[in-house]
This record gives sequence, C-alpha cells and structure tokens, in this order.
Amino acid sequence: MQMIGMAAILAVASPATAVIQDERSDQQRIADASAYGAMIYAFDRAAWVSTDSLLEDVPRDQLTGAGGYVIEPLDRDTLRATYFKGQATTARAFFVADVRGGKVVRHQILAKPEPLTPAQMILARAREIASTTAETQGYRPCTPAPFNSVVIPSADGGPVTVYLLTPQVTNDSYMMGGNYRIVIAPDGKIVSTRAFSLSCLNLPKPDVKKDGKEAGLFITHLMDPVPTEIHVFASYSLASPVFVLTKDKSFWIVQGNRISPGPRPK
Repeated sequence: MQMIGMAAILAVASPATAVIQDERSDQQRIADASAYGAMIYAFDRAAWVSTDSLLEDVPRDQLTGAGGYVIEPLDRDTLRATYFKGQATTARAFFVADVRGGKVVRHQILAKPEPLTPAQMILARAREIASTTAETQGYRPCTPAPFNSVVIPSADGGPVTVYLLTPQVTNDSYMMGGNYRIVIAPDGKIVSTRAFSLSCLNLPKPDVKKDGKEAGLFITHLMDPVPTEIHVFASYSLASPVFVLTKDKSFWIVQGNRISPGPRPK
C-alpha cells in the first residue's frame, strides 16, 4: 500500500469542525473519514521515523527535559517534525526533521534553541489539553503503553483535532479499541470529544494472503453508519483491507483511504 502524498493531504485539510458535524450525509462522512484517516497515518508515521532520527542523532544527556513535538506540513510533499523542551507556552525547539514519503530526508540539531512559532504553540498546547481532557473523561488506552497522540493542524486557523490512539504492542494482533478524538479551539476550549468504540477490541492480524485471496481485518462497528477515520488508519497501518459491518448491516471495504461498499453478507 503506497504512502499518502502531502498534495492529497493538503487538498483535503478542511476545518477540523467538518469531522464533528452530526448531520453530515453518508457521502460527506466517508470523505471526511478518508481524508482524516490518511492524515492520521501520515502524521503518525512522521512522528515515528523522526523520533528514531532524534534518538540516533541527539546525545541522550541532551534529551533531558524534552517536552514533545509538533508536526506541520512544510510543502506539498513534506511534513516537518519539531522537537522541543518545556511546556507549550515557554517551549524551545532543539531538533527538526523533515519527512517525505514516510522517510526522514533532512534533520538538524539547532545550534541555539528557538521559541515555538505561534502556530506551533497552538499545536503543542492542544496536545497538553487533550491529555488533561482524556483524564477527566476517563479515556484509557487498551494496551499498557500510554496513548500515541496525533495533532492535526487546522487549514484555516480553526479548531485543532487531536487523536489519542492505543499503541500496538504485539505482532500477532491488532487493537482496534481505545481510540479517541478531541477537537480543541485555538483559545483552548473543547469543541467536542468522542470515542470510536465502546470496548477494547483485540483482533488477530490477517494473513497477507490466504487461499490466493487478499485477507483483511473484519470488524463490526455499531457507532456510525459508515467506516470512520480509525478504520482508514488501521488499513494503512496493517497494509491490508479492513472489512467493516455497520449498524444497518451494510458491508464496507476500506483499503487505505478508499472506502467502498461491499457485497451484503449472507
């Protein structure tokens, strides 16, 4: 399954409020799930590979006090990860890495730590607010590791969307439960929150090929009329289809950011 190009991501980076409208048509829900699922995967991948670069290039004694990172689109094909020390409002950036096609293409230890830009500060603050909100809402990951967080910038200065994702900790199963979305206004107010499942769903990973056919992950999803961005993210993560049966007994095939109806199960 190919990596998503930044051109496609930037083209669909509509205001974050688009994903929280309750009265969207199924067609719009599918478009939003496709776009945001692709962005979650691209941003999560950028965080993963840039963290590896950070740990390889920065001496461990210089990582003391590291506070986190923000990821932003740099151009049509590139995401930039900026790592900082301290809390969002007083943070200083010390390392940057540019990711293209899921790989680090440039990295730099800053000679002198720099303050975050106003846009970066909003993203860093949103991650802090999401973490606090998760505690008050009782959101918990479904594996022992802490949440992976993905912060999606707004394209127009509107709300920021934060996804809190359960980390995958085994090679033979995939945890579909324990994923949440928190939408945060630029002033720090919570716009909306939601869980994408009601329980922890630990599913066996599909064989890449079975009986000459491409295998995939099957899940029953009763919370939405169509697949969500979490199903798209799972398909990218597994590099395989995700088959979703929704509450009205409709059957869907999710392959990367493509969501299409499948044959109705007998």
